[in-house]
Amino acid sequence: MAMALGLPQLAKAQGQQGSGSPYSAHGFGDLLGTGQVTLAGLGGLSVTVADPYSVARANPATYPRLAHTVYEMGATTRWVSMTLGESTSQGRATRILGFSLGVPFGRGKWGMALGLQPYTSVAYQMDDRVATSEGTIRYQYSGTGGLNRAFVGIGRVLWNRSDTTGRAAMLTAGANFEFLFGTVEASRKAFYPSGTGHYNSSVNSSLVLRAPTGTLGLMHAADLISPARAKARLAKRQAGVLQKDKRLEMEWLNAGKDSADRKPLRLPKRKADGWRWRAGLGLDLPLEFMARHSQLATTFRLNGTIETTIDTASIIESAAGTLTVPVGIAAGFGVQNPRWSIGLEWHQRDWGSARTDIMGYALRSEMRAASAYILGASYRPAGDAGGSLLRRTIYRAGVRYAEDPIVVRSQGITQLGMSFGLSVPIAGTTTRSRINLAVEHGQRGTDAEGLLSERYTSLHFGITITPDLREPWFRKKRIE
Repeated sequence: MAMALGLPQLAKAQGQQGSGSPYSAHGFGDLLGTGQVTLAGLGGLSVTVADPYSVARANPATYPRLAHTVYEMGATTRWVSMTLGESTSQGRATRILGFSLGVPFGRGKWGMALGLQPYTSVAYQMDDRVATSEGTIRYQYSGTGGLNRAFVGIGRVLWNRSDTTGRAAMLTAGANFEFLFGTVEASRKAFYPSGTGHYNSSVNSSLVLRAPTGTLGLMHAADLISPARAKARLAKRQAGVLQKDKRLEMEWLNAGKDSADRKPLRLPKRKADGWRWRAGLGLDLPLEFMARHSQLATTFRLNGTIETTIDTASIIESAAGTLTVPVGIAAGFGVQNPRWSIGLEWHQRDWGSARTDIMGYALRSEMRAASAYILGASYRPAGDAGGSLLRRTIYRAGVRYAEDPIVVRSQGITQLGMSFGLSVPIAGTTTRSRINLAVEHGQRGTDAEGLLSERYTSLHFGITITPDLREPWFRKKRIE
């Protein structure tokens, strides 16, 4: 199918639809990898996140690090401004981010999670008009659907040790069983000028995909600056300030000045927080989709807006086949203390090595290795303690640069985005239930080579629900 991503009518047609991106017509649709709202506010960090009240599916080794049972769900609305040459159009789409449930058990040595999340999204509608000597031929392209991911996984602490100096280290591992499923539908129509002797034509196709797969994860964390060392450094600094203050006081008195007029030096009051480092690794196992492809090609006559079928040109009914995608990998490194958390990650999957063996179906564009580079940080002023609403709120920010798996007109499609988010507590200090908000703004594509440039803003809204921290869910009672 010849996609019209470089044609002047595209931006106008997509704006009328008010839905997803025209780039979703290529490959398997737009990849949706941000997870829940808490991760979206971090730019999409997922394998090094150590939030004890949020599920990070991309690294099941994080499940034992959950502090309590947690349930998350969310939705997102995306506004897109599309520019093609001198034409500009607007679009909007809303979708559900799914849900996730995480449960720690086994006295903090085990954790499990399950959930349902969108994986790809297809939503486009495009027009192309070609002038000929017999009149103008109008081509219309549209598509809907996408894939979803259901998962259930478990993680375990493999090694947890503290030495005589108080330094602690932990190694965890985990695995998910996942199932990807969904349907991608596409339609292509050609409308010819009346009186030319040509019949209008239509091709409607449906691709049903199913694939069992899995994700493996590892995470190692250890002290960068142990709490004991941090306290010793703070005590040493305070002693130095006191010593300096005494010296200044003696100089003040020797100068004959009144001690009541002197202001003593302030001692550092910052809490002595230790720092820990963590390294995470996530491995998405290869995908081997079981596919069913159906296609119907017809000619039709147009009476006003009513299409009347004339003849069937070809038909494919549920042709079975396979579609394979190689392994994906993600790795990252981060540091954190009770207030701050900073992480850097790299993700890659070689979609260019995807192979199809489906009768009547072929990939609609050249594919390449998709990669992403993410930097994210979070800050909770109160640390592990309680405090006012603002001090217990978690503030997040992130930046993401991604190379999409599709190549259009020999041009690789890239995107750059920045995100900001926060989690606002919705109950007292004995629970971590919260409302999660995130805003992402960025640009995708390019106006070079007559392609489409998109500027987008996404608003994510979600909720995290946890029981009261004093309620020991999923823990066996020793005394009834």
